[in-house]
Amino acid sequence: MLLEEIQSYSNFELLANAAKEGFIAGLHKSPFRGFSVEFAEHRPYNPGESVKNIDWKLLARTDKKYIKQFDEETNLKAHIWLDTSVSMRFPEKLESKLKFGTLTSAVIGGLLQQQKDSFSLGLFNENGFYQRSACKSTRGHFQQQLAALSPLWMNEKSTQKIANPPTNQTLEEAILNVGRRQLVVILSDFLWGPAEATAEASFWKYMAMLRFQKCEVLLIQIQHEEQELNLDFASGNRPIKFMDLETNESIKLQPDEIQLAYKKIESKRNKQFNDQCIQLGIDSFIADVSKPIEQALTAFFVKRSKLH
Repeated sequence: MLLEEIQSYSNFELLANAAKEGFIAGLHKSPFRGFSVEFAEHRPYNPGESVKNIDWKLLARTDKKYIKQFDEETNLKAHIWLDTSVSMRFPEKLESKLKFGTLTSAVIGGLLQQQKDSFSLGLFNENGFYQRSACKSTRGHFQQQLAALSPLWMNEKSTQKIANPPTNQTLEEAILNVGRRQLVVILSDFLWGPAEATAEASFWKYMAMLRFQKCEVLLIQIQHEEQELNLDFASGNRPIKFMDLETNESIKLQPDEIQLAYKKIESKRNKQFNDQCIQLGIDSFIADVSKPIEQALTAFFVKRSKLH
């Protein structure tokens, strides 16, 4: 598995670039026609149009006016938002959801920069966005975002304290700064507790705002299927102490005894999540951290291709 193979890497930039180059060399070629560099085809000239793109050699041979059309590379503006809340650090002793999301964010940023598409990186937790970059397509910008992600890859929890809570930007404020017809990719476990029903409802309201702005949205739901969904801890008959990473509350349970009921609850939650996405016209993808990151990159690539 990729995440196991890369544990020996110490250079996060090298890792992100290696994963990017190994995934795909080029992302997109626009079907939209313009007047750019590479010739595509001819079309008849319509009276009143500019004559600067008439194929004069063809006119001389056929005595008919044709316009030369060219393939036009489109430049996208994208926003990558990574959830760095405490629940994303599960499982702490294995490949965490946060490490998976960090690497995926870096590779997506690299793919966008390679295609000269502008992108911004946003890091958020329970208190909102504590870090958001400008939207740029330069190599230097990509290097800066790698520097912001590197501490998360190294599991340095202090990174979340970059900004004081009063200066944190809310999700609503972040969305208001997103222009029309842009791409927003959110990487999170999308976990809300019973006491967070208001926060969950607000999230979907904000997703509706993005869609109202004609933005395309991809939600990459990061999970650890074996432990989070199947409760497969190989504990035998021994009870296991479960601890809430955000509140530190704990309880001892026998996984086998609650497994069936828990799976039903999770299945219902995932269905509700998918139903909300379908209702809003949002693409979603479940990424298992125990599997290679290509799964998430493929979901991004498919979404990127739909923009044409």
